[in-house]
Amino acid sequence: MARGARYLPQLRQLVVDAGLPPGLALLPAVESGFWPEARGKFGELGLWQLRPATARRFGLVVDEVRDDRADPTKATRAAARYLGYLHRRYRDWPLALAAYNAGEGRIDRALARQPHATFWGLSANGHLPRKNRDYVPRFLALVRLDEHVRACAPQPATAQLQVAAARPPAPRPVPAARDIRSPRSIGPQATPHCDAAFARGPGARGRSADTGLAFATPPAL
Repeated sequence: MARGARYLPQLRQLVVDAGLPPGLALLPAVESGFWPEARGKFGELGLWQLRPATARRFGLVVDEVRDDRADPTKATRAAARYLGYLHRRYRDWPLALAAYNAGEGRIDRALARQPHATFWGLSANGHLPRKNRDYVPRFLALVRLDEHVRACAPQPATAQLQVAAARPPAPRPVPAARDIRSPRSIGPQATPHCDAAFARGPGARGRSADTGLAFATPPAL
C-alpha cells in the first residue's frame, strides 16, 4: 500500500470515471503488489496483471515494439473496462472479481455445476480452485482495512513513509533498582478509541461505504 500511494489517487479517479466503485483501485495490491513491471507466469504484466489477449481485447497495444500494459493509466482504463464487463455479465462483484482472477471459463464451468450460486456458495462446495477461493476474500479484507486506516488515521502517505523509514531511537539506559519508582495508578484514557465500525456509516451493512462494493456475507465455516 505504501508503494501504491503514488498511484492510488489517479487510479481511483480513472475507476470512478469508468462508472465503477472506487475501491477497485486497490486491486493491483493483490495482483502485482503495485509493481508496474510485475510479470506473471502466464504472460501477465503491469499493475493489473493483464494477459496479452485480454489487454488487446480491451483496447491496449501489445506487440514486440509496444506494450501498453506497462503504462499505469492505459492499463487502468483497460482493466476498468474488463471489470465493468465482468460485473455486467455476472451481476455480482465477488463473481466478477473471481472471473478477473481465474478467467470467465472457470467461473462459467463452476456455475454450470451449481447454477445461480454466489461466489461464496461455489467456494464452499469446492467448485473453485483454492487460489481463487482465497483471492476474493483477500481483496475484500484489503478494502475493509484501507477504509479503516483512512477513517481512523488519515495521515499523508509521505508522512507515514518518513516515520517508517526513520531510525529507531537509541535505547535508554536501564535505571538502577533504587531509581525505579512504584507505578502510579492509571485512570481511563481520554483518547477516543477508533473502532472498525467508524469506517462505515450507519446502514452500510453488507456494502463498503467508501468503495461501493456490495457483497454477500460469506457463510460461517
